[in-house]
Amino acid sequence: MAIVSAPKLLLAPMVELSHRALRELIAGFGGCERYYTEMVSASGYLHGNRFDQWFTDTAPKPENTAVQFFDSRADAIIDACKKLYDERAANGIPLGGVDLNFGCSAPFIERSGGGVYWMKDPQKAASLVAKLKKLFPSLVLSAKIRLGYEESLESLGNFCIGLEEAGLDYLVVHPRLKHEKFRRKGRWHYVARLAELIKIPLIGNGDIRSYQDYKKAMDNYKPSGIMIGREAARQPWLFSLINAKEKDAEFRIHVNIMESGIKMLELIKKCLPEEFYLSRAKRFFFYFCDNLSFSHHLRFAIQNSASMDQIESLWLSYFKELPADISRVFQ
Repeated sequence: MAIVSAPKLLLAPMVELSHRALRELIAGFGGCERYYTEMVSASGYLHGNRFDQWFTDTAPKPENTAVQFFDSRADAIIDACKKLYDERAANGIPLGGVDLNFGCSAPFIERSGGGVYWMKDPQKAASLVAKLKKLFPSLVLSAKIRLGYEESLESLGNFCIGLEEAGLDYLVVHPRLKHEKFRRKGRWHYVARLAELIKIPLIGNGDIRSYQDYKKAMDNYKPSGIMIGREAARQPWLFSLINAKEKDAEFRIHVNIMESGIKMLELIKKCLPEEFYLSRAKRFFFYFCDNLSFSHHLRFAIQNSASMDQIESLWLSYFKELPADISRVFQ
C-alpha cells in the first residue's frame, strides 16, 4: 500500500531532537507531511521504561507521526508493536505508523545487533516485516536503512526488494555506508538506482539544507520524497519554505529568530519531563545557533549551561548586544 506520493517532506527520527517540542515548533511554521519520534527501544518499552510515554508521544499530529522502534530481537519489536497498537486503540489515539530502525550506526546499537546490523540478515528483516503486516495489515509500516557495510548495489537491492515483497509500505534510505559520518556527502546515486528497482515509495534522506538542495535531489535522483533531519532543528521553517517555493519561486519567509528560540524553551518545558529539559535544549540550540552572525561563543555557553533559566538569559542577552540578528529572511 503506497502511503507516500511525491513530493513529500518528512521529519527524520533523531535522538534528543525528534520529540514533541520540536514537532510542535515545526507545526507552528506550517509543518510537514510526516513526522517521526526519537528511536524507542522495543525491549525498554516492554519493560515499562518510565520515559516511554514521552518517547512514544506522537502529538501534535498522531495520525501523521510514526513511532520508530529499534532492537536486536524480532519478537521484542513485534510485542512492542502489539502493546503500542493496543494502547492507542484503548485510548482512541490514532497510530500514524511504525518505523523499523535498520540504519542506526551508533556503536552501542550496532554492537548489540540493532540498527544497521539488521542489514547483515535480509531474511530476518523481511520476516519481521511480513509478521508485522500479517498481524496489523492496516498499520503503516516503514523502515529506515543505510547503504549497509560495503558498496554493493546487488546486496542493497536484494535487501530492499525483500522488504518490499514482505509488505513494507515505504522505505527511507540514508545513502551512507555504516562507517561514514556527515563530513562525507551521501551517495545519492544509490537512491536513484533503488527508486528504479522497487515499486513502493522510496524516500531519500541526508544533505538537504535548502530548497535548492531539495529541488536538486528530487530532479536528479527521483525519490518519492525527502526526509530532513538536523536541518529541521537548524531551520524549523524549512518544510514550509520548500512547500511555498514549490508554488512560488520568489517566496520568502520572515522569521523572528529570538522569539523562535524562546518558543522552543517554552515547548520543551510544556511537552517533556524535567529530566529532559537541558539535554533537549542544548541539542536544539547546538544547531539553531547557526542562524546567528556570531554563533560560536553563544553555542559554547549554552552547551555549558546549568539550567533552562541560564539558557534563556544567554539567549536574550545575545540579542540585546546584536539586535540586527533578531529576525532574518529566508528564501
